[in-house]
Amino acid sequence: MKSWKLMNNAITPKQKLRMSKFLLTSDRLSQGKEVKKFEDQWSEWQGCKHSVFCNSGSSANFLIVQAMKELSQKSNHLWLAPATTWATTVSPIMMAGHELQLCDVTIPNMNLCLDTLKEILYQHKKSFGARPKYLFLAHLLGFNSMSDELLNICEESDITLLEDCCESHGATFKTEKIGNFGKASSFSFYYGHHMTTIEGGMVCTDDDEVYEKLLLIRSHGLLRELPKYMQKKYRDRKVDENFTFVVPGYNVRSTDLNAVLGQMQLKDLDDHNNIRRNNFDVFANGLSKDKFYTDFKLEGNSSFCFPVITKSTQKDTLALRKYLESQGVETRPIIAGNLYEHPFMDRVNQYRHDKNAKVIHQNGFYIGNNHAVDTDDVTWLVEKLNAWEKVNSNG
Repeated sequence: MKSWKLMNNAITPKQKLRMSKFLLTSDRLSQGKEVKKFEDQWSEWQGCKHSVFCNSGSSANFLIVQAMKELSQKSNHLWLAPATTWATTVSPIMMAGHELQLCDVTIPNMNLCLDTLKEILYQHKKSFGARPKYLFLAHLLGFNSMSDELLNICEESDITLLEDCCESHGATFKTEKIGNFGKASSFSFYYGHHMTTIEGGMVCTDDDEVYEKLLLIRSHGLLRELPKYMQKKYRDRKVDENFTFVVPGYNVRSTDLNAVLGQMQLKDLDDHNNIRRNNFDVFANGLSKDKFYTDFKLEGNSSFCFPVITKSTQKDTLALRKYLESQGVETRPIIAGNLYEHPFMDRVNQYRHDKNAKVIHQNGFYIGNNHAVDTDDVTWLVEKLNAWEKVNSNG
């Protein structure tokens, strides 16, 4: 029996040794020069002007929302986000006091459903007279959710686009890496993602004002966190410059130790993504179109996992998951499924748009894809999935 885990240990013995040596020889382990070095390397790889390293992808989303709040000086804007995503795409929006409207997604790529988006914009204009100010677009499971039509909608409706790329490092739209289309974008370096710093996240932006707010909010709101050229306008107060607090802030910093690992992991990211893409091509092209949703968007995909959405019932889908796990294949729900089904969303008063999110919630799950998986493994998996009806009918 196989042992197919959702996550693979991506930290090599050589990388662990390098981290151990750093621990033994460095006189600083908290945020310092290695963090800045990692941020600069990530900016070069991503193709953005500024990057801000923090302690998780969730914190990266939090920093983005708080930075937007600081720049607008308001806490009652209307935000849009996908109905299927991770909880901390939307939790920072709610915690900041903003209004939230979820939008349905497509099957099986979990892109934002643009017809639903247009309907939402019409409903809010007609019923409330309020227009959404921000769209937090999540690129889920390695799929690129960008399109020319979406960009046009945002421009015509004066919506600020923000990107959650926590599961889609290296995914592209028209050869441009996602995360470079909005005002800011987030990435996660959790243990099971495309690359890891064990725990960690990054915010990217080309906007100097956003960058300033991100640096401040990340570290208590302290003036000393800013580059010298950004500090001048705040130096007229009778307060110690090393302990001047500019904005309400938090501590969501990471450490130099995590950054050292990130620098090493980044060197392998492109090669590992190519393995993921090749694996996913075999999966997408081999999966039964009669039993599963298979209209996957292959171009620009960086494949976080193998999403499986059945065309059967929820009961049958659970039986399939049970069978796969009996064969050593670990499964889990797709992201958080339909966010509308979770208790924390009961406090949000909104139109409900979740036709496809319901299907994903009831009939969807995913299986891990990473650089330790090869195409022979994927072929075996596809054969197991395609034989599902026979297995199911035999009990």
